[in-house]
Amino acid sequence: TLSSWEAQTLEIIRLIEQDLIEAQSQLEYLAAARESLEGALRIYRKRIGSQYGRAVQSIRPKEFEGKSIREMLRMIAERNDKVIVVKDTVKLLKEVNVFGNPLHADSIVYSTLGRSREFIKVGRGIYRLNGLPKDDKTSKERIPGLKREVLELKTVNPDMTKQDVRDTLIKRGFDFKGKSPSRCVHILWVNLGYAKQDKEAQRSLFGER
Repeated sequence: TLSSWEAQTLEIIRLIEQDLIEAQSQLEYLAAARESLEGALRIYRKRIGSQYGRAVQSIRPKEFEGKSIREMLRMIAERNDKVIVVKDTVKLLKEVNVFGNPLHADSIVYSTLGRSREFIKVGRGIYRLNGLPKDDKTSKERIPGLKREVLELKTVNPDMTKQDVRDTLIKRGFDFKGKSPSRCVHILWVNLGYAKQDKEAQRSLFGER
């Protein structure tokens, strides 16, 4: 005869084994459900990519001239039901030689989308134009707006000088709110550490000579 302790132990073992069987059944169900959902996700992503490809093909390379990365992304989204698919966008922008260094293309696009108030992330590698105004007209936001533009220009083309950046912003029609473009860019240039980099580059150049 089993002692009371042995009987209790056997009952506990039986219950644990039963729980394990039920857990295994649940895991198999979840695995099948996951496989089904992943399959559906692949189908819908493929549909988005196909539609996206047709939309962006209507954009001519000349339409990108003089525009910032953010403006290009907005243009692409407006042609594609307000949707940006990063993978296809990067491919398109590489084809029209937008990036100074194509190896940085993905990080530039993701960084621009992440910083912009215009886009919200709706899925992995998918963003949607959210309808917010593309330019904040308040005085408070003017400097951050300028900072984004300067950072973007330097990221795309690290060799740009302060004068290059200023001239590009003027050409694009950036609103300096009546302030001196040279002074605004100079202040940011110093704050962002580019002035220090320029001095170090000059010292290095003279040292090599």
